[in-house]
Amino acid sequence: MIITNYFKKMFGFDANGNGVPTDSPENENNNSNEQTSQEKVNNSENKKARIYNLIIVDESGSMRRLEHATITGVNETINSIRSAQSEFADTQEHFLTLVTFDSHANALPVRTLLEREPINKVKEFTNYHSCGSTPLFDAMGQSITALYRHIKDDDDASAVVTVLTDGLENASREWDARSLKALIEQLKQEGWSFAYMGSAHNVKEVTDLLSIESYVEFSHDIHGVDSTWARESSAKRNFFRKMDMEYRHGRIQSKREWIERKRQMAKEYYSKRVTPESIDTLKQNEIFVFGSNHEGIHNGGAAATAMSQFGAVWGQGEGLQGRSYAIPTTVPMQQMQDAVNQFATFADSHPEMRFLVTRVGCGNAGLNVTDVAPMFRNCIYLENVALPLDFWKVLGLKM
Repeated sequence: MIITNYFKKMFGFDANGNGVPTDSPENENNNSNEQTSQEKVNNSENKKARIYNLIIVDESGSMRRLEHATITGVNETINSIRSAQSEFADTQEHFLTLVTFDSHANALPVRTLLEREPINKVKEFTNYHSCGSTPLFDAMGQSITALYRHIKDDDDASAVVTVLTDGLENASREWDARSLKALIEQLKQEGWSFAYMGSAHNVKEVTDLLSIESYVEFSHDIHGVDSTWARESSAKRNFFRKMDMEYRHGRIQSKREWIERKRQMAKEYYSKRVTPESIDTLKQNEIFVFGSNHEGIHNGGAAATAMSQFGAVWGQGEGLQGRSYAIPTTVPMQQMQDAVNQFATFADSHPEMRFLVTRVGCGNAGLNVTDVAPMFRNCIYLENVALPLDFWKVLGLKM
């Protein structure tokens, strides 16, 4: 049952979405052409973004066989936030709120383990024991509301909300889909970012219901959990890099402009990373990645396409050449793995490029996708690398 009066008091609109929050950017004076000094976002060399990372993790009984992978994944994400704090120390301060949820007799259904803790003070996550049912909507509604209370008047605050669940809502008492959707849609207008990682249910149906565009569906096994947390770490790293550039270069001059920029970054949180089945042209920053004969004899399959259209060099069996990148496939598997690792390192050091990996080795070389796709696991961490759809499936993600 929704507490309508509480909802309206907190946000200025009811569970039906009627009304607009009093501090919403839509309520600013649209007739004013000048911004006040309080609205300036990048007017000081010491200005920093305060980024509040909210991670909401399903602890219900169906997660039992995924406990270890979940703990590992949460800690991996914490480490990625900690790394961002170090890498972007001049422009960012990071905080973490960590919430777990399940409904059983011996504990509160929604548990806040960390609340706006400075990331450098966060210790290893270990307190996770799956049990009970799934009060997903209460967990999201309560934790998001609490964070909103704290940061709603801070122009330099940004919120990044991540949800992991393997089941449908079945135990909430205060929030339902309608009220939660209204809340999420309003906060998206204020520049909040929302990401949903789901398994063992119709993820697209739920994210549509809640108005969350950024989502990943993972296979309900250890492999899938590992991959989805890697995908999340990649998205966070890319998001934080974009925010660093905005603050470092001072391109945003007003509160309104900053909110609009955050909205755009939120829409791009999970970038499209599936290689098209057929590639005839490349955008300016795109690189065609193909499987090559180790001697550079580019006379078949994707190699021939790279040779005729994208600048591959005859006799060069590996590396960047023109607008293509060759990975040798007519070599022992370990040598091919080394070449893939070298490619990943290259892609990581060139974030300005976008790499379209074709079905490397699965054409003329005759290799099986189940053997080749795992070689590219490190590429999950790289937002500028797209992989074929069947590679993603083997890696445990439905893209």
